[in-house]
Amino acid sequence: MAGLKRCVVSLSGWLVTWLALLSGAVVLTCLLSWLIYPLISSSGHLAANQQLSQPQLLKNFNQLMRYLLLPGGQLRLPDFPMSANGYQHFVEVKRLFLLAEVVCLVTFWPAIWQWRRRQQQAKLWQYIAPMQIALVLPLVLGFIASMNFERFFIAFHQLLFRNLDWQFDPAVDPIILVLPASYFAICFGLFFILIEGSFGWLLWRGKRSLR
Repeated sequence: MAGLKRCVVSLSGWLVTWLALLSGAVVLTCLLSWLIYPLISSSGHLAANQQLSQPQLLKNFNQLMRYLLLPGGQLRLPDFPMSANGYQHFVEVKRLFLLAEVVCLVTFWPAIWQWRRRQQQAKLWQYIAPMQIALVLPLVLGFIASMNFERFFIAFHQLLFRNLDWQFDPAVDPIILVLPASYFAICFGLFFILIEGSFGWLLWRGKRSLR
């Protein structure tokens, strides 16, 4: 019984670490995607394609991101009409982002505490096996996404959402015209780099502690 309890405690501890890294990568990806959008929109002439100025487009995009990442609020884009289905999809995306933020806040400090305790006890080597396991899934998903991002993107939405509201019609939801597939591909790439980098760094520190 004592052995089972130790096993459950150990698995719970690693779950906290994995959730902290995963949710942290999601939140950081959102923030970085917000920062890089001006460059992407400018290089792709997205504003001009919609007969908007670059400041006008960024005003709309900033309102969208504030809505998605901050609690409360109503989504109103001055230069982009939106259908009920389009609005509902952004509501669902907001819930997922806020969930990631809450998970990050709840798990971050316990994960840091575990790291510091293992560091003080010279047990960083314990990160080796869990991080080796954690590294595999993002690599597989990254490979699949690189082969056919459009198909991966569709499967990703089918997995996360129980409706088809994410299938935007540009005629009624023109916001999709300034959110090209290339932008989302870059966002996925950023997430992949962040999550694999965090797993890889912990693995490296674990192996280094054995020298």
